[in-house]
Order: sequence, then structure tokens, then C-alpha cells
Amino acid sequence: MKRNEDLHILVRSYVDDCPDGAAFSHRSALIIHGLPIPYFDNGAPLCVEFVHPEFGVRRSSAHIRKRPLDGNTEVVNDFRVTTLPQTLLDVARDYPLAFSVAAVDEALRRKLISIREFADYCAHNPVRTRQGRVDAVIANADARRESVAESIAAVRFVEYSIAGFEPQVVVRDEKGDFVARTDFANPKAHVVAEFDGAGKYYLDGADPKRAFELERRREYSLRNLGFQVFRITWKDLFRGDLFLRIKDTVKRRSR
Repeated sequence: MKRNEDLHILVRSYVDDCPDGAAFSHRSALIIHGLPIPYFDNGAPLCVEFVHPEFGVRRSSAHIRKRPLDGNTEVVNDFRVTTLPQTLLDVARDYPLAFSVAAVDEALRRKLISIREFADYCAHNPVRTRQGRVDAVIANADARRESVAESIAAVRFVEYSIAGFEPQVVVRDEKGDFVARTDFANPKAHVVAEFDGAGKYYLDGADPKRAFELERRREYSLRNLGFQVFRITWKDLFRGDLFLRIKDTVKRRSR
């Protein structure tokens, strides 16, 4: 939280100090467009990011990349910034897959852009390097995921070669009655993966004790139907142990 706030403050501090001819880009542009930063690398210094058509330089608090602008900028709240499609393209090109997919998914969820519009924009603005990264982001983006954490988890399934999981799968009992809508489910292997964030127990002013009890009953019902349920925490998203266990379970149950 603190690093997120610090970066917002740093970006605002450059509103009157943007290099001539440059535009805010990448994470800085995500902030200006009102999108969240999916996550921060521990220990990496915070910096404001720009693109400039004539030069590039990296400083302690600013990173300027030499890139053509070609009119792909706009002014948002006094900031000269890359347009949203260009911002997402830059992020897809220069940031890890999980970060980029989470950023694109958020824009899709908010209906700021469609995946077809983004794919068309990328097709009309091909990059000289790392085109494979951009293609991978387009292939893995999905508006059905309901949070940054779910977007990152979906990418981890891909990175660990865990097939068969779909987002927001509705599970019903043998009578056809509704049991649960899961974050992710592999119906063939009868495996469910849920993001276990504490905030979900406080949504919409809910009583956290009652919400926790309902969640416990929901999981019990899924287990009674033969599903194995895995709980994914934020920390689990950045280490492999749990995803390897999920992979082994899916493999064993799919035989």
C-alpha cells in the first residue's frame, strides 16, 4: 500500500516537470488513467516513467525510454500521457506477463477497452522487439476474472502448465441446485482454486464472522461433491509450492 501511495505522489510531483517532448508512460500512465498497479517488485526503486521520441535515459527517480510517439498521446488532468491502448501495449512489451495481463484485465473489466480493440491496436502498431510478449498478453487476457489476484493466478496456471482451469465456474449439485461460483475450477479433475483474501469477508458491509461461516459451509459443500479446494493467498502468487501441488493434484485426478 505504501509503495503504491509513494508512486502516486512521485508521479504527481512531475506534472510540471515533464521533459519537453515526453509523455508519461507505463506504470505512471496506468496511474494517470486511473488503473491500479498490479504489484511492486520488492526492493526495486520507484521511478516515474516517460517515453520520448529522441532520447532515453535512466535516472534515480525517472526512466525515459526512447520510443516514437506518433500521436499516441493525450492530455489527462494536465498530464501529457500515452493513450490507454498505447499504455497497455507498452506495459505488455516491457513488464512480466502476470503484471501485464492483470493491467489489461482491469481495463477490460472496467470496459475501458475491449480485447478486440486492444488486439487491433497492437496489430496496427507492431513493436520492433518483444512482440511475443505482446502476443502472449493478448492470448491470456480475460475480462471474466474479477480481481488483480485472479488475473495473476491465471497466468501462474499457464506458467506452471496447469491446464483445464476456467474462471467463474458455477458448480451445481446432483439436483441441479446452485452450490457455488468459484474463482477457478477444473471440472474434469474436480479441483477448485479460490483466492483467499481477507477483504472478501468485508465486502458490501457484510458481517465478517457470518461471511466466514458462509464461506466455510460453501467449501464443505464443494468437498461433499468431490472437489478438492485450494486456497491461494497473495504470497502464494509469487512462489511455486502451491501451484506445483495443484498441478500434481490435477494430474492425479485426471487419470
